[in-house]
Amino acid sequence: MCFAFIHGHAQDMTVSGKITDALTGASLYGVNIIVKGTTKGVSSDLNGNYTINNVAPENTLLFSYISYSDQEIKIGLKNNINVLLKPAVDQLEEMVIIGYGTKKKRNLTGSIVSVNSKDIDQANVQDPISVLQGRAAGVQVTSSSGAPGGGMSIKVRGNSSLNSGNSPLYVVDGVPIEFNTLSSLNGSENFGLNPLADINPGDIESIEILKDAASTAIYGSRAANGVVMITTKRGLSGKAQVDLNITSGVSEIPRRLSVLNASQYRAVILDSYKNMDNPVVPNGIILDSLNPKNNGDVDWQKELLRIAPQYKVDLSIRGGSDDVKYAWSSSFLNQDGIILNSNYKRVTSRLNVDFKVSDKITFGQSISYTNGVNNRINAGGTENLSVIRELLVRPPIFAMYLPDGSYNGYQFGRRNPVGLAELATHLNKSNRITGNQYAEYDILEGLKFRTNLNLDYISMKEDEFIPSTLDYREGYNSGAVRAINNLTWGNETYLSFNTQLGDSHNLSALAGFSFQKWQYERVGLDGMFFSSDNIPTLNGAGTISNQEINITTEHSMLSYFGRFSYDYKGKYLFEANLRTDGSSRFGKDKRFGYFPSAAIAWRISDELFLENVTFLNDAKLRLSIGQTGNESIGDYTSQGEFAVGANYLDYSGAAPSVMPNSGLTWETTTQYNAGLDLSFWKNRVTFNADVYLKITEDLLYNVPIPRTTGFSYVTQNIGSIENKGVELSLSSKNLVGDFQWDTNFNISTNRNIVKDLPDNVLTNGFIQNGNYHILKEGEPIGTFYGWKFNGVYSRDEDNINQVTHGALGPQFKGGDPIWDDLNGDTIIDENDKQIIGDATPDFFGGITNNFSYKGLSLGVFFQFSYGNDIYSEINHQRNSVVRYNNLSTDALGRWRNQGDVTNFPKPISDDPLHSDSRIQSRWVEDGSYIKLKNVNIRYRFPNQMVNDWGFRKIEVYASALNLITWTHYTGFDPDVSSYNGLREGVDEGAYPQSRTIMLGLNIGF
Repeated sequence: MCFAFIHGHAQDMTVSGKITDALTGASLYGVNIIVKGTTKGVSSDLNGNYTINNVAPENTLLFSYISYSDQEIKIGLKNNINVLLKPAVDQLEEMVIIGYGTKKKRNLTGSIVSVNSKDIDQANVQDPISVLQGRAAGVQVTSSSGAPGGGMSIKVRGNSSLNSGNSPLYVVDGVPIEFNTLSSLNGSENFGLNPLADINPGDIESIEILKDAASTAIYGSRAANGVVMITTKRGLSGKAQVDLNITSGVSEIPRRLSVLNASQYRAVILDSYKNMDNPVVPNGIILDSLNPKNNGDVDWQKELLRIAPQYKVDLSIRGGSDDVKYAWSSSFLNQDGIILNSNYKRVTSRLNVDFKVSDKITFGQSISYTNGVNNRINAGGTENLSVIRELLVRPPIFAMYLPDGSYNGYQFGRRNPVGLAELATHLNKSNRITGNQYAEYDILEGLKFRTNLNLDYISMKEDEFIPSTLDYREGYNSGAVRAINNLTWGNETYLSFNTQLGDSHNLSALAGFSFQKWQYERVGLDGMFFSSDNIPTLNGAGTISNQEINITTEHSMLSYFGRFSYDYKGKYLFEANLRTDGSSRFGKDKRFGYFPSAAIAWRISDELFLENVTFLNDAKLRLSIGQTGNESIGDYTSQGEFAVGANYLDYSGAAPSVMPNSGLTWETTTQYNAGLDLSFWKNRVTFNADVYLKITEDLLYNVPIPRTTGFSYVTQNIGSIENKGVELSLSSKNLVGDFQWDTNFNISTNRNIVKDLPDNVLTNGFIQNGNYHILKEGEPIGTFYGWKFNGVYSRDEDNINQVTHGALGPQFKGGDPIWDDLNGDTIIDENDKQIIGDATPDFFGGITNNFSYKGLSLGVFFQFSYGNDIYSEINHQRNSVVRYNNLSTDALGRWRNQGDVTNFPKPISDDPLHSDSRIQSRWVEDGSYIKLKNVNIRYRFPNQMVNDWGFRKIEVYASALNLITWTHYTGFDPDVSSYNGLREGVDEGAYPQSRTIMLGLNIGF
């Protein structure tokens, strides 16, 4: 920063001194010292020392520093002025964002956790949800995909719904935004893109997660799964501050999986044919190593996975006056994925402006624009279009290229994964505008009127094309296109009132209403038999299909809300909320839901019996109860739906597809919360604990009904789910002074139980929830169900009970799997299926240690999860000889002869005993892990030095993401879930997580 030299009266003094923290005694570098009324000034150095020349006795020095109270000192005749600066606000006095307002952290009655901009900067990730992973107690974040811009799953205090409506509500600068993926061309993957990747983390000031019903009930029906409130940076009074942040780095896969080479693979295949009851000669292609199509020894992981570069540039300007404050930012991200041909580019721009028109009237706006281009890879899933599956199971003997230089394509059901990555098209382009305009009027002292108009508009276009070179059928190619528009807009208008009666009574109240409307439109078509692979647009298709995907839907919500808060001397606190939501998704008699909450808090530390406990600064007990709702059904489910395409002769027709149910009503979640907040030793140690119980009733679920009705299901309110858990957070300032050491630790546990399911929805006492899971009373969501694998028969005679494959099947012999005969009937069939695992962790959390010495800082962050199981379908795929799959190197220890002791069964072509195809405990693995998630080292150059260069600050840094993972899981990464919603803990080969090393430069002007 440059300061001008001033002239006027005599200036012949030199003043110097040292500036330190009044509480810790630490030297403060970068403190601004200005001669009041001028622009003349200097900054303190790394030791807190300063010197200012040519000043006069009548001058006053103004000392200012971020997060500290300003201090003015008249010079007089003093040549040495040492200054003790006091923090501007105590940690417990910090303001946190709540629904429709702010509140002092010390006066919270509900359960709220906050992540600040410092944590976000240290994380150095490209989307705001990744920031929360391991940093917020009670918030579980799982990666659906490691691809750039890929999806993530977030749960706040467990699953509360059977209908997949388990995501929290996201509110950005007061705007409720779209958080469900809009992508509809996802290949074989079961999830889409991450819509929150549109938000640049560099724009974020803080993220608050509202967890208990006392905090979330003000948002009513959309808050059953918590609320994530994102606040972006706004303008400040004073000279404009320009910040340029440049980062560049590379990513790679941390772990490669073992597979067989060509000779090992051929040996296994020969064994699989030899082990047949009636052995046959293997297909000649397997044996013919002279054929140029089959003479390879290819490591497909080496060919497909790469070191991927990325870079990002952020530019921001913040400033203003007392009347106008502004914050503008723009960012460009170019991120390659670790799989060939995957890339994500994002351009964002944001403008926040606040206008103070008069002492009573303020206007403002927040508007952001994002353009994203995602060149996707069809990575996950179990189909042969999945790149991850194919790179692990395509036999190494299949050459990469044919003699003419083209890719060696489809063979024995296996596609060329490199060809899939390079030649297939999965392109997603999106534009998003999010905006909020507000007007605020101070009617009387303490009484304010505010109205907000907000919108969230997403325009997306997707293109998909699979050329004939990737298929075994002559001229067989396919393509599809989708164009999606999604508009959410609304208005919120409310009155807020705050007053203090005497010195003891503090009152606040809020009352308002809101309206929100959602409009969704999708158009598109599928095509096949294109005239040429060089013409991927639909006008080149010979056959057009799938017209039924063209839809338009909308729904709306009208809400009324209110809040009342009271506290007596900050010692006894009370808060009550009520929200009424009316949704067009329900019938007119059930349209409105009512969601109340109440909370009390008692500041025990202010009682006389603790006044002599000097080490205790603050102790507060919190209790709350409240209800929230869920409306996650189709827009027209209660009214019934029709499907077009039921044509007769040459006339178009429509037929009923969803049975109406005008009696549908809200899912309701009742939550009880007890919390304790403690602060010790001048707030150097803070501790927070919460215990909660959540019960969700009237679950919205698609209940199967007899097809004689003309329908397959009807949506009804059924059953209940319970979540209960404990959350602990501990923060400490271990060392203060020039060398500082802070620690933040959190750990959470959640127990989820399906409490009640009606008999009419059960088959054999449970609901089959996809291939791997069941829903059963008394068991958690995420329960795996299948056959229990107990090893391998070493000899034929080891099957002493003569257990058979089915009632009429053969007896199991040496080399066959030992299945748990659950009912003891010596027959392995459907009656022997049982619970084989649980995807829910026993506990999860994270720990951060931050160290700093003057301008140098180091942050080390560990994340952990313990007790969760993973159903590793990808390990099943790479250990099954069906359709000539390649296998892992575990197959080298396979059973071969009578007496062999192993856990790898003998391979048998065509799997006659269903040894491979069963859902089984062999593929259930311990998913516990500890990750060295982030290491960040920074150096800030001395202020005096950079001031002399004409800058405000210069900071260089390096960071490492996903540096080390300690786990017993044998897949790519234990932080994985191929399904969003209830079918958690399955790894079908999602795009792997990457290890990323980044360097950065932050310059302030």
